[in-house]
Amino acid sequence: MTALTVLHLAGCLLLAAVFFAPPRSPALMQFFKGILREYSLLLLVPALLTALLAARAWRAGEWSWLRWSTSAAALLVLFAAAWPALSAWRMARTHGIPLSLRDYFRPLVGQRPPPSQTVRFATVEGVDLHADLFLPDTPASGPRPAVLYLHGGGWSGGERGYARAWADFFTSRGHPFISFDYRLFPPATGLKAPGDVQCGIGWVKAHAATYGIDPDRLVLFGESAGGHLATLAAYASGDPRLPPSCETGDTSVKAVISFYAPSDLVFEAEHLGPSTRKNLEGFTGVPLEGHRELYALLSPLTHVGPRSPPTLLLHGEADGAVPLHASRVLAARLAEAGVPHQLFTLPYAEHAFDVWDGGFGRQLARAVVERFLQRHVPVAGAGSGSPPG
Repeated sequence: MTALTVLHLAGCLLLAAVFFAPPRSPALMQFFKGILREYSLLLLVPALLTALLAARAWRAGEWSWLRWSTSAAALLVLFAAAWPALSAWRMARTHGIPLSLRDYFRPLVGQRPPPSQTVRFATVEGVDLHADLFLPDTPASGPRPAVLYLHGGGWSGGERGYARAWADFFTSRGHPFISFDYRLFPPATGLKAPGDVQCGIGWVKAHAATYGIDPDRLVLFGESAGGHLATLAAYASGDPRLPPSCETGDTSVKAVISFYAPSDLVFEAEHLGPSTRKNLEGFTGVPLEGHRELYALLSPLTHVGPRSPPTLLLHGEADGAVPLHASRVLAARLAEAGVPHQLFTLPYAEHAFDVWDGGFGRQLARAVVERFLQRHVPVAGAGSGSPPG
């Protein structure tokens, strides 16, 4: 029994090492850390088992170090189980958002709907750019505001298919939902990807009548690198230094939603370590030294002005990939410019906290996004029930 207790204690220490992994840990470590924090209530099981083993060790008069270490491990795992959930519930109570334990214990990733159709919206420098369209099933009394999605992946990876995780949420509320390709690096795409995004916006406006879309009420929604491109395209629309990559007209949007995205590439290159600098050099094609103006040009923060569209920012305070500072400074700049905005943060949450279907982070994100859309681009006659999937 003593050997079993030692093995269990080692397992608890491994869980704690993942749960409390420092920022900038290896990507796989961050991945499991994010799951543990979003589904922390599951840690109540090892916490209870550890407490029972500790009680047995005290009753059996086991070695002193084993008694105290199992007791400490039980408290540590109990804290890991309770802190994220209590943080989420506190945020939910503060903002009047209901949370569902039933949804919480659903599979990590549920069924994803296929797109209604896929179109090629442009061919740029020999590269075909496609869009997946997810259209509401319910008829509309008039043109509806659409949400245009840009995937994450550090500007070098990811795919438009990531949008399927959000498709049912938007279409069930009456919003056409469209996910775009944009060019990835290598080669460097810092001056190309923003133009691809504007090209996609222009395509939607040109074909709005075909899909029952209101071209004057478009919302850009991006996660991580996609959030960077969404805010950059929204704030820099019309800037001749960042032109569309195809022939198009007006590329302005009504609102923008950004999840855990970079906002100041100069700051990131200077403060976030060699891996971030390498990634930014891949995106821009050049190092920061001698090219600060380019990094500033590609920073959404640079382009904020009084005419910038209303903005919703969501970020985990424990984000180890893109620190919370990125959204905080952008929110401060939006406030200075008098732009309607909201910054919603989760104290425990890691990067990409919303990707797991039932997690409290995703439940909170959906509620905040829904309220933002209802405030700025409501769909006439749309309901507000829970989305399928």
